[in-house]
Amino acid sequence: MGAGASIGTWETAVHEVAQAITEGPPSARRRVLDSDDLDGVISDVVRACQNMPVSSRSAVEAALEAAIASDPESQARQTASSTAGAALGGRGSASSSSEARRSRGEDKRVAGAQKLQDKGFSLRQLLRFYKHYSDSGDIAPGTTTEEVVKKILIPETADERCHYMDSKFMRQHGGGKRARRLASHAWKAKFLNTVLNILLDATGWQRTNLTECSQFPWSCQPLYENGQLKAGCILEHVESDILDKTYWLCVFAVNEHAAICGDCWTCNQKAAWTADPETHLRAKSCLICSKEKFNPCQCGTRKTKAGEDAHEIDLFHFVVGLVDALVVSLDPTLFAIRRVWCVAEIGKALMAGTVYFRLADGLAAELVDQLWDGKDLLETVEKCDATNPADRDAILQEIRARNGGVKAYDIFVNRLLELSLGSVRRLHEVQGVGLQAIRRMQTLEMDLTWAFGKMTSLHELMPDEKIFSTLDQLESLKINCSGLAHLSEIGALRGIEALIRLQKFSLNLQCCKVADIAALSCLGKLTSLLELNLALST
Repeated sequence: MGAGASIGTWETAVHEVAQAITEGPPSARRRVLDSDDLDGVISDVVRACQNMPVSSRSAVEAALEAAIASDPESQARQTASSTAGAALGGRGSASSSSEARRSRGEDKRVAGAQKLQDKGFSLRQLLRFYKHYSDSGDIAPGTTTEEVVKKILIPETADERCHYMDSKFMRQHGGGKRARRLASHAWKAKFLNTVLNILLDATGWQRTNLTECSQFPWSCQPLYENGQLKAGCILEHVESDILDKTYWLCVFAVNEHAAICGDCWTCNQKAAWTADPETHLRAKSCLICSKEKFNPCQCGTRKTKAGEDAHEIDLFHFVVGLVDALVVSLDPTLFAIRRVWCVAEIGKALMAGTVYFRLADGLAAELVDQLWDGKDLLETVEKCDATNPADRDAILQEIRARNGGVKAYDIFVNRLLELSLGSVRRLHEVQGVGLQAIRRMQTLEMDLTWAFGKMTSLHELMPDEKIFSTLDQLESLKINCSGLAHLSEIGALRGIEALIRLQKFSLNLQCCKVADIAALSCLGKLTSLLELNLALST
């Protein structure tokens, strides 16, 4: 699901902002400057700017600055300046942001993010990686991503102290690619779960395409069973244009030797450590607290710090802005939304682009009940964890400084996740900037398959048909109800008639008990509809 202006509309957006502020009457200027919508428009502009040369971005920023400076009301000017500054680079004002971006240091950060984007991989490379290490026994069905980092990625790059996309294995398979989508995931989740979610995203398949027999003419067996993925079969038969789709994973793109290997976040600031960091980094267990390290390594590479040109961790939000979309890889226990980095990336991505949630292995039973009962899946972002406590503190500080603070952000992320799972019962609770982001969504995919055995009517998750008017900017909508054996009533879909911009609509009702599809007659009112895909039980 997602939102955001296309790359070709940035000039129009900037012109509209500038014209609304500089040419309108003072009362109109104040309305624009004081509205949450200004943040939305600027975010759309910024989304486009991040794929432009620095000189072009500077011209856009200058236009915004001129528009902001033209307003005589100091409070309004401050409001717009803060909004533009946060959107354009996290600085305190548009002027300081512009100055920083024009500086040599900021140019290097932008260039650094672009280099990181080029550390992406294709689906083909990911499947080859998984197949190679699955065949060797290094990746088992239950192997987590953090184990893959510890046992494969760090050891195989220790001699060269490089990014994994520059490793011998990846060089043999084509090296780094320009990533078009960023996969946000949890290190504690199974690595195979992330592979499956990226596979579903690239192919457009549903879970049943992987787990049921005879889904494809070239395979009479399930592609995924007993915790094993038939990667070789997929590599042989799936079209090249799908296998060539590119993604970005932090574990492959970031140089872990300059970031985490050999470190102990409890003790790395103590005098004994700082006096001889290389010796402490090389030790298998911490020489101060004696605890085993998360990622032991003999390379002894000095760790970069925030603000240094070589530091990559604080460039993630730039990379999120550079790619076309964010793919949130969810596992049955939803580890991802308990990681502060993942939750932060969701917010940043939806403010500027498109977010897709993928759930290859379904939801754990207790979370199904929690979702069905209308309880939050994310308790609060303040309880999310991070490997490095400093990263967590920095992200939470930024969220607390936002309009509405932590409470508003918690509501926003929870309702967005519920929306992707087909529940709009509490969407009305989203306010402010979060609501503006949701209202700008152009693409939405709703996966209701988790409600197997529970749902008989769509009204149970969509009680108010009018809620679709909140999503009236949607151009593409997919609703997957396949396998909901007790679902017999879909009257809630009458609300779709409010989606006047809808161009593509897909509805999967396979293996459902729906007999009356009269509610879909509303599709006749959608004059912009160009593509309709209905999968019904026979």
